[in-house]
Amino acid sequence: MRLGLYLIASIALMAIVGIFVYTINPNNYGINKFGLSITIPIAVWIVLPMLLLMVASAIHMLFYGTKNFFKFKKWEKDTSTLDDALYWSLLNEPKAHKFNLPLLKQTVSLLSVSCVKVDGAVDDISDKLRGALTLVTEINRGEYVDLAARKLDKVLSPSNPLVVQNLINRLEKESSFAEEVVQSRELYSPELFAKALKIFSAETTFLKARKYVNVYDKESFFILISRIGKEEVLGLTKDILDDFIVALESQLKCADYLKIATLMVHELSPDENLQVWREYERKYSEAQIAYLYLLFDYEMIEQAGEYLKEHGENDFKRFRALFDLKQQHKKYKITDLMNIRHICQSVDR
Repeated sequence: MRLGLYLIASIALMAIVGIFVYTINPNNYGINKFGLSITIPIAVWIVLPMLLLMVASAIHMLFYGTKNFFKFKKWEKDTSTLDDALYWSLLNEPKAHKFNLPLLKQTVSLLSVSCVKVDGAVDDISDKLRGALTLVTEINRGEYVDLAARKLDKVLSPSNPLVVQNLINRLEKESSFAEEVVQSRELYSPELFAKALKIFSAETTFLKARKYVNVYDKESFFILISRIGKEEVLGLTKDILDDFIVALESQLKCADYLKIATLMVHELSPDENLQVWREYERKYSEAQIAYLYLLFDYEMIEQAGEYLKEHGENDFKRFRALFDLKQQHKKYKITDLMNIRHICQSVDR
């Protein structure tokens, strides 16, 4: 019961009782105790205990009403805090929150280290949570969301899966963004940088790619060089190739050099290509088979024989077998004896 309504009802009851008693007995009654002499109507003496009870009850109700008010405020504040905790957990950015009520503190504190994933539609939630769910749905659907417009760009960490996926979505929709990521590698996650470098390599020229040669990996380099002969001139020169070979030397193996050599057939003349790979085989031992392969592929049999003489008899055995067949004027081609995809594994050196 509300305190105001209780006081009105109590006063009304006391008035009714007082009037009823006064109509029955309007006389006065006095007491003389402890030096005090009080004489008041009997009706007042009857109502007086009711008045004291009303005051005591009012104080009781006021005390517990105030206590419940502050408890309710704690619930209200914790509910708002819970809403905020769920919001950040939905955005894969869980944060520590302070709860006042022990019951919630023991349970909901788990949200400070948890991410919440929602499957299906949800009704009757706050606008804040609905906004978070909408954002997550849009990003997971492959859309690019401007986080700055939603004031989230500075509060979500770069490693947040939603941020990474959102940037991947942007890469797939805005190819020009790939070079921006490649330029500022330190600002983005390794996963995003790797994807951006692949997208950049699939569209750029060697002249542009040369500026970022120090951040290239083997996989992205082959995406770039494999476009030779399939598209417009990509501007590959020996100097540019040298830069990439030097930068990727630790990653390149025999099969990689062989693939590069065969791709360069579309870019350089036989003499130019052989000159390049003659230089490389002297610098990089893994490039020797690539050079030897080109000699046979270009039918430079005498030069191949001279090269084989420069090495021990136990080196390049299958190439030596092919050379002997060629010496006997057999019309064998190198691909008749070796599968180019497995040539580095099958050739004894």
